Amino acid sequence: MISTCSSKLWNCSTCRQFSVLFNLLFILFPTSHCIIPQANQEDLLRSFKSYSDVTMFHYTIPKEILRATWQFAAFMDDPACHPQKVYIHIKFGSYPVIPNEIFLTNVSAKRDDDIVVTTTTTYQPQNVTVVPVYEPQPGDWFVAAYMSYWDEKVQQQGLGHKCQYSIGTVALWSQTDNIKNIPIDYHSRLQTTATTTYYKIYIPSGILSFRLSIWNCTFVLHSFRNVQKPCIEAMYLKGRVLPASNHFHSAEYKTLAVNANYSFVESSPYEDSYYYLLIISNSIIEFNVKIDVTECPVRLTEVLFTKEYINIASSFNSITKMNTYNELIKRNWHYKINNVSRFYNADNEFYQEKEKREKRETDNQCIPRYQLVRVKHAETFSTVYLLQGKEWLSSRLILTDLVPIMMQFNILPLIDIGGTLDINVNLEVKKLLSTQSIAVTMCIQRDRIPKLEDRHSCQKGSLMINLSSLNKRNASILITYPQPGVWYIIILPTCYNFSVPVPCQIERLSTLLNIRTKKCTFSDENICGNHGICREIQKNILHYATCNCFKGYTGWDCTDISSTIPAISLLSVVPLVISNIFFVPAIYIAVKRKLYAEGLVYLVTMLFSSFYHACDQSGGQFCITKYEVLQYSDFFSSILSFWVTLIAMAQLPIAFVPLCHMMGVFVITFGVQIDKMCLISILIPLSLAVVIPVSMHTYRIFQSRKCKNPSRRTLFGLLFAIIGLLLYSFIETEKNYQYVHSVWHIVMALSLIFLLPHTKSKQTTSSTNPAFNDDRDSWSCKESHGIPTFTIIDQENRTITSG
Repeated sequence: MISTCSSKLWNCSTCRQFSVLFNLLFILFPTSHCIIPQANQEDLLRSFKSYSDVTMFHYTIPKEILRATWQFAAFMDDPACHPQKVYIHIKFGSYPVIPNEIFLTNVSAKRDDDIVVTTTTTYQPQNVTVVPVYEPQPGDWFVAAYMSYWDEKVQQQGLGHKCQYSIGTVALWSQTDNIKNIPIDYHSRLQTTATTTYYKIYIPSGILSFRLSIWNCTFVLHSFRNVQKPCIEAMYLKGRVLPASNHFHSAEYKTLAVNANYSFVESSPYEDSYYYLLIISNSIIEFNVKIDVTECPVRLTEVLFTKEYINIASSFNSITKMNTYNELIKRNWHYKINNVSRFYNADNEFYQEKEKREKRETDNQCIPRYQLVRVKHAETFSTVYLLQGKEWLSSRLILTDLVPIMMQFNILPLIDIGGTLDINVNLEVKKLLSTQSIAVTMCIQRDRIPKLEDRHSCQKGSLMINLSSLNKRNASILITYPQPGVWYIIILPTCYNFSVPVPCQIERLSTLLNIRTKKCTFSDENICGNHGICREIQKNILHYATCNCFKGYTGWDCTDISSTIPAISLLSVVPLVISNIFFVPAIYIAVKRKLYAEGLVYLVTMLFSSFYHACDQSGGQFCITKYEVLQYSDFFSSILSFWVTLIAMAQLPIAFVPLCHMMGVFVITFGVQIDKMCLISILIPLSLAVVIPVSMHTYRIFQSRKCKNPSRRTLFGLLFAIIGLLLYSFIETEKNYQYVHSVWHIVMALSLIFLLPHTKSKQTTSSTNPAFNDDRDSWSCKESHGIPTFTIIDQENRTITSG
């Protein structure tokens, strides 16, 4: 999104200064070719109570970027506001996971690639936080920002100034153009064009390993100085990202003399990706280059596919008693010392012949490799991954201890990253010998094939699951907000006889491999534990699920009770509901005085207030209907109860009471529907309601020519109402809300008892007999002892009765 500064967040002068700073940084930014797809993004900042409070930004970085730079500025809209500390998380591929949230024991909390910085809010753009990221991966990047929690004042919108905090962010990056491509399986002679030259190599899917060989480097421009210097002063190979010449360590790059050769070997490369080769030389040079690959295609599984690989596995194990496929890779690129010089001769005849022979030997030595099928359900974050045969789908995988089995599946960007990746494996063993046990090692890694260091451990950087037929036949791992890409799984079982490794002698060894995405972290029945509910958040194209905790619990799965928000026990929630019982005396008095409409409104207010607070404080656990419906009903009935009380105090003629009640319903409905949190929505109907009794009281004083002071009951009622308004407006904070708001319920309910009038609205006629009125006289007819009796009331209030 390309946007300008929003007037809702910043004033115009602040916006201009902010833009000037970013433009200046953009001009000074060293780059060969700059692009800014998102010139400016801004949003409001909130204190962190749950992940729904996090402000999220999304950027897309293209390929072949040397450096990406983020610039952040945090603001407050008034110099009197207290400066707040802002935490900013930058992450590639998926949404950042806030580190102070508590994870389950089986949840992967590895977030080494997160970048975390802090800044402070200011009124003027004095502090701009610059975060450079060298060699950024191309694709989606996410920025999450939030403020640390503080006891924020609960303030009615429009009553005084409420501080608003915001953050603006700009992303800049430099891009390199016209990078020459090096084809695989072809010998090429390359020539540099500058001191620093980039080349790229595309590695398709199904490549187990590749080797990049460089030899026969010569100077195109000869000079005396070239004799004393290496032909290639530095060369560096990196996958997916463009290596920066001034950003890697000396141990990471290699030099190459004129008569020397060197090979980069990638035993577990990124597939379906570009690798970039950086060549640095002070002179124009030429060199030979060739990329050799070992292919292991993805296959469909068959019911008895293990038999198909028995011979392969035997050959696999016979190679220097291999235990993992790493030895296979090493063997593929193993060259005898006495053949090195022959290999790098000018005509390459020996090289080509040796390559053909090795290719024939290793064509059938790939480990079994399968692509899991993605099955998408209608509900969000409910994808399952299954093994695919020619006519079936299954989660059962047949294992053999002779060779590891490899599977891969895809996590899609933006679609799958907002949930939780759940990998569950269950060991199934049939007819196992009493003296034999089975241990299964499972390695999981994204983008690159994981490696087995031995039969019982995975290489550093991989996730590992260990199973045993003795004590652990089921295990799972949860990965919150998984990064997109291809995920690989390696499984290898080992049989033991009294702790000694032996060949497996079982009829069938299989596992149930359940891989799926789901919302949040816990089980399907209780995905956020006992203290939270799973909530989906949609912000433009961003969609993710998070646990919304209640009762003071925080954390990723609502299990943390020791955070900055104090624990809210049941005893602190109950007062908000129980305090509504104080409406019962007001209801009783209203009914006793035949103020039935007022009593009904008080009853409805008591019920909706109880239902709303039970729903609000439980985080949605005790909601009889939608939260928005209960909230609207609570606000509407509360304002209406004040309205009908003030109308009753006016003691209007009976004909005008229904009119005033309906007018109040329409005015309150309109105001609450516009914005129920705004002070104007409350002040307008209450101001109109106050005018009515005040006007009637003034009119009666004018008619009687006597000044009648308010009764003590009315003064007590007004005092309670004022105390309640002061508590509501100036005392409530997020920490004391449960208690102060409960007192507000009690005080306002008591005020109704004193404000209700003793008598109902004055009636101009009898309520039981028909009345006839004209401009001169009032007539009433009543029947006594069967004889009609007529009573005539003239204009001078004289009564004439006739029968």
